[in-house]
Amino acid sequence: MRFKSLFKAAAAVTLAAAIITASGCSSQKKDNTAEITVGPGDTLAEMTIQIGEETGKIRFKLFPEVAPKGVDNFVKLAQSGYYDGKTIHRVIKDFMVQGGSLRGNGTGGTTADKTAIPRETNDRMRAYYGALGYAESSDGINSQFFIINNKTPFDIAKTAENISSDLNEYKDRLTEEDKKTYTDYLSKLNATPDDVRAKYLSNGGVFSIDGNYTIFGQAIEGLDFLDKISAVEVSSGNTIDDEQGIASKPAVSVIIKKIEIATIPTITETEATTTTRRRIRPSAATTPAEVTTAAETPAPESSTTKSE
Repeated sequence: MRFKSLFKAAAAVTLAAAIITASGCSSQKKDNTAEITVGPGDTLAEMTIQIGEETGKIRFKLFPEVAPKGVDNFVKLAQSGYYDGKTIHRVIKDFMVQGGSLRGNGTGGTTADKTAIPRETNDRMRAYYGALGYAESSDGINSQFFIINNKTPFDIAKTAENISSDLNEYKDRLTEEDKKTYTDYLSKLNATPDDVRAKYLSNGGVFSIDGNYTIFGQAIEGLDFLDKISAVEVSSGNTIDDEQGIASKPAVSVIIKKIEIATIPTITETEATTTTRRRIRPSAATTPAEVTTAAETPAPESSTTKSE
């Protein structure tokens, strides 16, 4: 769908949701594993980013039900204008893009209220392609976020089978520490619910970081622009990655122009019925179908003082 502004988007989706409500299909899932729907009461974030001379937008649905403190922090920072002019300083293909640091190099950052906020994990919020989460430093969460850019299908069943086979074949040559690492990961794979397995297989993502970071949003539009960010040329310059021989600093400026927040107004059943009776319909570009989306590497990290 294409809107002139996020707020027009919210209004258009409200009309779409009114029709859905009237037909008895208003229930919405509050996680990014189920089919992503957008409707009354939902909070959206629209991130406008400039790559060189090209500007694009990525729109996210936020999930305060599963990450209330994380969403509140992000919304407050965005509304205060903190992110305006900040950069995407870290790009690793088939992993993630990271931004929001104070100094534009992965160092510095703060929470909106200048107080620590906890990591909020949920087994229904996963690091799928397009997931929005918080990077962490030794000081915890601040303003730095990451967006998962890996859309390569991940077959959990096949991966578990391969690891199990390798453990049996090489168990006599592995250290106890390595055995534990592989065994723990195998247990994590085997415990994964079927719907999560299906979504990783269809959407891709970074399964290995599940449960280790706060995931508080999911991209619902603009993934093509995320792919463009992920494809920029990179070089050395981010200390945390340089030490591992990974080039991750964009060679061209990738600037966050602004992040806008909008909450879709709630509607009553009476309003929904009236809307349907008047045959008010969203435009062809904003049908319910188009506001629905199906969306091991170094960790998303940040430092409040120095590059690590």
